[in-house]
Amino acid sequence: MEENMGTKDRDTLQAAGGREISLKSWFDVIKRRLWLVLLPAVLLGLLGGLISSAPQTPMYEASSRLVLSTDSADKLGTLRVFMREPVVLGDVIEELGLRESAGSLRSRVAVRSVDNSIITVVSVLDADPVQAPRIANAVVSAFTNEAAKRLGFTGVNVLTEAKPAEYPMPVNSSSNRALYLGIMAGLVIGLGLAFLRDSLDGAVRGEEALEALGIRPLGRVSRFRGRDIRMAQSKRKHEYIRGEHFGA
Repeated sequence: MEENMGTKDRDTLQAAGGREISLKSWFDVIKRRLWLVLLPAVLLGLLGGLISSAPQTPMYEASSRLVLSTDSADKLGTLRVFMREPVVLGDVIEELGLRESAGSLRSRVAVRSVDNSIITVVSVLDADPVQAPRIANAVVSAFTNEAAKRLGFTGVNVLTEAKPAEYPMPVNSSSNRALYLGIMAGLVIGLGLAFLRDSLDGAVRGEEALEALGIRPLGRVSRFRGRDIRMAQSKRKHEYIRGEHFGA
C-alpha cells in the first residue's frame, strides 16, 4: 500500500516538475533568497522615501456650487465642458490679471456633478489660499456671461460662492504613501525574483527532492557550523602538540 502511494506521489511530483509546493518549501525558498527579497524592498523604499520628502508647493482648494437648470442630460454635459473652455478662462485671466495661459489655468479647474444631479461644483487649486476662491467665483461669473451670450443659456443659479478658509490647509500635504508603496512593491518584486530564480535552479536539496527523482539516499552528512569546525581543528592541533611533547 505504501509503495503504491509512494509511486503515485512520485508521478504527481514529476508531472509538476519535481517540486513539491508547500508552505515549508516556500519558507525555504524565501530563507535561501532572503537578500533577493529584501534588496528591491530597500531600494524602492529609499526611492519612495525620497519622493515623500521632496519639497513641493502647497496647493489650496476652493469650491463654488451652482445649479444648471436644464432637463437635457446632453446639454448639461455640454455646459460643464464649456465651463473650462478658453473663451471662459480667458475672461477670468483678463479679469484677475493672471499671468498664465488658459491651458495652465484649465489644469487647476475641476468641474463635477453632485450625485449625477444638476448641482455642479467648480473647484480651483492655487498656491494662494486667498486667490483660489477668487478664481473659482470668477470662473462661475465668466461662465454665466459666456453661456448666455454664446449658448443662449440663462439658467445658472449660484448656491454657494467660494470663500477663503479661516484656517487654510493644503490639499497636497506631505505623506509617507510613496514610501509604503515602494516597500510593498519591492517585496512583491523580490518574492517574484526569488521564486523565479529558485525555479531555474537545478540543484537538488533534501531527501524529498531525491525521492521525487526516484533516487534513494544512502546516508546523511551532518551540517557543521564554521565555529564547530574551527574548534575541532584547534582541539586536534593541541592534541598533536601534546603528543609530540610527551613523545619527546
